Formats: sequence, structure tokens, C-alpha cells
Amino acid sequence: MGPENMSELQIQVNTFLDQISKIVPRINDIQKNKSTCARNSKLTIINPKDKYCVGDILIVQVDMFDYLRKRKSYGGDFLKARISSPELSAAASGKVEDFKNGTYHIHFTLFWEGKIVVSVFLFYPSEGVAALWNARNSWYGYIAYTGKFRKQNKKIETKCGFERVNSKELCEYADHRDEEYFFCVKPWNTSCDSFTDIRGSFTKQSYLTNESRSLFDKTDIRLEIPNAFGNIMVVNCSNNLILNPRCKIGMELQYPSGHFIKNAWYPNGCSIQTYRSTDELNRCMQGKSIYLFGDSTLRQWIYNLQSNVKTLTVFSPYGDGWASQLLGIDLKRNIMVRWKRHTSPFLSGSYQSFREERTIPREIDLIGGHENTVIVLNIGVHFRPHPLHLYIRRIINIQRALKRLFLRSPETKVIIKTEHFGENEKEYEMNSSFHGYVQYLIMEQIFKDLNVGFVNAWDMTNAFNSNIIHPPNTYIQHEVDMLMTYIC
Repeated sequence: MGPENMSELQIQVNTFLDQISKIVPRINDIQKNKSTCARNSKLTIINPKDKYCVGDILIVQVDMFDYLRKRKSYGGDFLKARISSPELSAAASGKVEDFKNGTYHIHFTLFWEGKIVVSVFLFYPSEGVAALWNARNSWYGYIAYTGKFRKQNKKIETKCGFERVNSKELCEYADHRDEEYFFCVKPWNTSCDSFTDIRGSFTKQSYLTNESRSLFDKTDIRLEIPNAFGNIMVVNCSNNLILNPRCKIGMELQYPSGHFIKNAWYPNGCSIQTYRSTDELNRCMQGKSIYLFGDSTLRQWIYNLQSNVKTLTVFSPYGDGWASQLLGIDLKRNIMVRWKRHTSPFLSGSYQSFREERTIPREIDLIGGHENTVIVLNIGVHFRPHPLHLYIRRIINIQRALKRLFLRSPETKVIIKTEHFGENEKEYEMNSSFHGYVQYLIMEQIFKDLNVGFVNAWDMTNAFNSNIIHPPNTYIQHEVDMLMTYIC
């Protein structure tokens, strides 16, 4: 299809897809011994100093080598970088700069004084990144969707998905405005309107070649690159006390967006408010309607709120599956908190109602908005096993829906929670943190000009050193503290 025949939305999707593809190296001949090797690579400090002050920027250079000890000539490696002081329970992320020639600079802000440890991990070599990118965007085979149709007293299961199969008679479920389409093989002599439930699960199929799979041997990935310079000593060179303003909606998404110290999160350039007592939380939340649209990492928030707000009764009005809608009510204080899954693509081993599913843009369109209305959004991990254009289209449609919302209700508060830095190690091909990183970069670009608040969970979980999809509640509390700072 030529550009003259494309919709404005499809042109936008293609533009973002082309832009983000530039971070992925083009590698046709994959050989393990010519791929990046963490053990042979090197870290050095740019312009080292005897003394570093709080607030200084430390730049660490990474030079990549392959298994043959030959210097790499191209970039695209997926790195995890952080600084930490274990005795202070302090940590922060580093920002990676890729020169596309096998050399990287990592920029660390020295937020606190003391002895600081620099850690840089090669999560995936550039050759593995290229293989993951190609596999993700070449097919829909990682996830199997099954639809349930009802015919009289019988329930009929059939294959569903985002890909049109022209050899079959299909039921099409279309949102023409948002150009979102979902298909099911039509059961014989059954109406498409009798589609009731949907579930999605991993197929355990792989698109990778044997050579590509060798790049992901457990002993060769997620490895720390050797550090020859040891620890960094940082001192406080100024006695000036900086009083940061309270974090508020409309502030730019930064990376790093803050740091942990003594297991407390300190945002960069603004201050967070902690609400721990029931009275404080009740005063903050009184009269508010809080809509949580997203995945299970956002579902963790409603249980965190329930544990702190004892008067909030949480129940599932439409079933007992983990992905069923949750509703929290406090009648005395007129508080409503609702969590609802972000609809397909969504993985759940149990069936969920298809008829109650709406995309986040459609959910936003149904909310009138008010000064006491709060909308929190997140999508990410369920999109990782699907071609990237699905994620880009959904994010653009969310952006459009938010613009419509702000026209009718500019006072409505909207919070965007980015996805977590985490993955299931056994499902690296379809659930890799690299896929999450790509989505993070796209989300940052599409939402950057909106008047929203950000909870940068990608940065926070990296600093927290969490490599799992669902961090513990001790971490989730910091995300909820950011929410309360924005809305109270």
C-alpha cells in the first residue's frame, strides 16, 4: 500500500516504527564467536578525578569485544547500568549513549555521598537484539488466542487472533475509528454475535534459528562487564540545602528520574510526599474516582491501597479470575477505585469476558472527567510477544483519547505508569526486557507533550535492581507514593 492510500494513523505508526528500528543493528550473518562477550569487554572512566562531588556527572566508557577478543565495530547491545551503595540502600540508573561503533558512554548522576559501586551488565548482545527484533516483527505465533462462542446450551471454542487468515471464514471485530481489528474463525452455523469469552497463552513456539538461540545461553547473558577502576568516592562539596518543589503533573519524563537512598525514592528535581497513615490517605482520596486501566503491575496498586486504606472494600463484581475487573469502594468517604485490564493483547490462562472488553481509548471516551477524577494508565508487557505496530497504534490512540479528554475536562488528572524493567528469563524470546525498552522509548515520544504525570517504573525498577515483572510490595509502595504526590 502506497503512502497516498494510507490513513493518517497508519502513516504515524509507520513513522514511529521506522524511527525506532534505527536502534537495532542490521546483522544477517549471526556467529556466536563474533557476538559481544561481556567477559572480554571493558569499562573505563572518562576524565577520572581524585574526588567527586554530589551532583557531578560520572561518565563511564564501555568498549565491546567479541569472543575472539576482537573489538566490536557496531552498537546495539542491550545494557543495564546502575550505581549503588549497599550500606546506604542507595541506587540509581545510568543513561546509556550508543555511538554505534562498539563504544558506549554511560552517564551517572552522583546523587549521594559515600562509596559508590558502578555496575554495567550486558543483558543481550547486539546480535541477540537483532534476532529478537526480527522475530518479534515477523509473525504472530508466540501467542494463541482461543475464543468461546455460545450456541444454545453449547459452548464452542475456536482460534482467534490479530492476523487475518483468508483461508477461513472469519468473524471480524473491528474498531474502524482506531483501526483496531481482531478475528476469530467463525464456528459453523453460529452467529459472530455469540462470541462471549477470550483467553490468550504462550504457544512455546520459536522463530529463532539454532545459531540465534546460542546467543542466549544462560552463562553468556545478563553478565556484568569487568570493572577495573573499583569504587568511586563521592563527597558533599556544598552545604547549600536545595529545596525542590513538590512533583506535579506536567513535569518532563526524565532518565534517570531519581534515586533510592535508605530504601526511599527521591525524584530528580522535585519532592515526593509520603502518605502512610490512614487519616492522611483518607483525606487525600476523599471524594475521588480513580480509574486504573492496565495490566497486573497496575493491579498491584489497588491491593497496596487496600492494605493502607482499611475502609476500602475491594471486590470483583464480574468473576474470580485474576484478570477480572476489581472495584474498591468506601461509601463513607465517597471513594471509588477501579482496576480494569487493558484488553487484548492480554495473556490470561483463564477465560475473560470479551463483551466487557474495551481498549483504553474507548474507556477514556466514556469518562466525563472532573477535578476529582484520576485516570492511571499502563500498557506494555502483554504487547511484547506481538509485532510492535500493535503497541504503537494503541499508544497513539490513547494519546488521541487523552487529547479529547482534556478538551472536555482539562482538570482531570492523568498518570502514566511505564512498564517495569523485568522479564521471565525462560521466555526471553517473546518477553524480553529489550522489547520493553523499545516500548518505553516509543511511549516517551508519543506522550511527551501531554499534561500528564509520569511514574517512571522502568527507571525505578532498574535502580531497585528488580529483574522480575512483579516486584514486591515494598517497591510498589514507592510507585503509589508518586501517585499520591500527584493527586493529593
